[in-house]
Amino acid sequence: MERIIEHVLTLPEEISTGSFEGKIAFMYSEQLTNWDMARNHYRHFESVERRVISAGDFSFIVQHNPARARSTCADLSAKTIETRKCFLCSHHLPQAQKGLIIKDKYLLLVNPFPIFDRHITISDFNHCPQRIDGRIIDMLEMAALLPQFTVFYNGPFCGASAPDHFHFQAAQKGIMPVDSEVSRIDSSRKRIFVGEKSDVQVYELIDYLRTAIVMESQWKEPIDYCFARLMENLPQNAEAGEPLMNLIASYTDGVYRLIVFPRKAQRPSCYYAVGDERIIVSPASVELGGIIVTPREEDFRRLTLDDLKKIFDEVSLKVSFKNFVW
Repeated sequence: MERIIEHVLTLPEEISTGSFEGKIAFMYSEQLTNWDMARNHYRHFESVERRVISAGDFSFIVQHNPARARSTCADLSAKTIETRKCFLCSHHLPQAQKGLIIKDKYLLLVNPFPIFDRHITISDFNHCPQRIDGRIIDMLEMAALLPQFTVFYNGPFCGASAPDHFHFQAAQKGIMPVDSEVSRIDSSRKRIFVGEKSDVQVYELIDYLRTAIVMESQWKEPIDYCFARLMENLPQNAEAGEPLMNLIASYTDGVYRLIVFPRKAQRPSCYYAVGDERIIVSPASVELGGIIVTPREEDFRRLTLDDLKKIFDEVSLKVSFKNFVW
């Protein structure tokens, strides 16, 4: 705990008694002033190129972000993970990196390799595996504590570049297209599984290119219960220790929302192709949320909707709910 304290930001009294929004704003101001690496990367992020690929009533934002090659191309083999220093452990954090304590067991930090203007990492105090079991309530409570943010989880082999240290991430709400698309998609595009009579609504988005299962409720516990039932029915991945998945959580006007993206593969075939056939896209929550990060300029320029359809078809798991018992 002493090492955690070393990386906790000292807040002025008027900030410490306020909302998390104010604390995060202060944290960013302090970190971009006093932490050279973060300041330089966020300055570079201001010049990141973007373009939109339309898919009818929803869309994807393609982002050319060379700094994200570190994460997109990360070697996640067991041997590499075992031998490298964990960059989320407090004793390996840069001296200048300071953050905030949230829920008395997580350290909220500025992510120094941003995909968003406000890109947050929320890591467990302890070095423990990236496993979501028992953490859904935490995730939903964080979404309520940070109502202007969307909280997301990358499972092992689903975009987590630190599968050995549990962490969430967060982005400003509305940055990822999925935030608004779920709210405005017509009811005809929703396959309902559990109705409001159960204090929770569970539905699947239809014709969304990737499998997206949405759970909404005014209470955390029904979502936690339905998520547990879903996990029991998804194929387990022995190496990951859980079903392959990405999660996105938010809290708006008294309603909790959890979006589950079941997975069947870590990366699409184009990631491993050679020559002109290679496209370096490694889908994580951000990509499933509608922002496609491309470290290479050639991929940024040439990526098409057909490419995205193939990528999502190869990594997204189509789920049969025929025998589900919610």
